[in-house]
Amino acid sequence: MILDCAVEGASFAPVEVPPKDELVVLAYNIERGFRWRQQVAAVRDDPALPLPDIVLLSEADRGCRRTGYESVAREWARALEMNYVFGVEFIELPRCLGPGGRVDVPCEHGNAVLSRYPLNNARLIRHTLNRGWNSRWQRLLRIGEPRLGGRMALAVDVTVGVRTLRAYSAHLESKRENQKYREAQAEELAADALGAGPKVIIGGDLNTGAYLDDLLYGGTSDGATQALIAGGYADAHAGLLPADRNTTRSGVVIDLIFGRGVAFTGAGIGDPARWGELSNHLPVWAKLRLD
Repeated sequence: MILDCAVEGASFAPVEVPPKDELVVLAYNIERGFRWRQQVAAVRDDPALPLPDIVLLSEADRGCRRTGYESVAREWARALEMNYVFGVEFIELPRCLGPGGRVDVPCEHGNAVLSRYPLNNARLIRHTLNRGWNSRWQRLLRIGEPRLGGRMALAVDVTVGVRTLRAYSAHLESKRENQKYREAQAEELAADALGAGPKVIIGGDLNTGAYLDDLLYGGTSDGATQALIAGGYADAHAGLLPADRNTTRSGVVIDLIFGRGVAFTGAGIGDPARWGELSNHLPVWAKLRLD
């Protein structure tokens, strides 16, 4: 089922934020936002993580009992004094048991972009190729992840002084066997960005389960990352050793930031000792120059 939901947004940022030549981008799958207050506190207090100028969130709840009926992206933006936009990926249907816990009444979760700088031209991109999430047995048994909707990305232009950076908060299809979906979705984002200016970032939970093997053995088996590389995008964390790039508890490299027309000057991944209990993903960050 294709959803038609308006993009939510608001501003909690100061009116005047001086432009910078170097920005910090953070991409983070926050696991619905169960621990959003601790996550925000960690963003503020982690000495190894530069304070971000742009945040790309995925799996942010809105109106769900499991996260206190809050708009989690809005609360992140309020707490960090940022502008934000949020788009719905799925309407979560009632279930007794499944990933993310019990859902009693339908609610929503999706992606968001937060920024200290003004956001313009926000669009929700629903991917053309998606797998189904709403089988009959899931609805009847009320288990698993019965949902309406499908994978999407949120695109927005970040205005930094006289320069514009197009940012995509992405959440590509999951499960290793769904390679063709991820590849098509990554290609769709790269094609969409051809209409943007020269400076683009694409980040988020890309579910690129085969990418670690590519990094270890010099392969090209992960279709999604290969689609971005073919489109002229650079991996912000390419300078790290593959062994240092795990971003989930299962030890895979699926949370990524790619850029085109920008120069990455540094990158890192949240320390599991600090971040490991706050989500089932670790945050990833990168410094980039716009000139």
